[in-house]
Amino acid sequence: MTRDGTDCGGHRPKKAISGSVPVELMPTPLSIAADTLAGWIEKSANVNACGVELLRDQDAVVVYWKGTPPAELQSLAAAQAVPVSFHASRYSLADLDPVARQVLADHSDVVSSTGPNRDYSGISVTLWSTAPMEATMTKLNAESDVPVFFWKFADPVDLTADTSHS
Repeated sequence: MTRDGTDCGGHRPKKAISGSVPVELMPTPLSIAADTLAGWIEKSANVNACGVELLRDQDAVVVYWKGTPPAELQSLAAAQAVPVSFHASRYSLADLDPVARQVLADHSDVVSSTGPNRDYSGISVTLWSTAPMEATMTKLNAESDVPVFFWKFADPVDLTADTSHS
């Protein structure tokens, strides 16, 4: 019970935020459409799902999908306030994610991060700054069932290190 006798379910009532919210934090039709479609894709757990990309310069959304997208997703896309297009992808997230994880596990001495390409055409790798790029990429592509693309050089940062100054 609160002081005025109302039940808050064991939680304090939320206080209203005073002042205005910065415009860059306000949802836009573009972000709402992308969130709606990404939420549907996540809930569907479809093995052909890939992902969603916002094209801010075109005020449009692209949905990447392996094969024919489900009719329900196509209907949801058509109902959005911004243009939504579908891009056929060669691989799904379910195809690429295990490959990316395995490449990182097998080559952590030269690969600092991996993940699906933006268009799900293969995986991208970030190499340690000390890795020989051409030799590493030749080896990774020879060992992989999907195309492996060089993204950039970057050394990972150890976030588990003790940074306290005793």
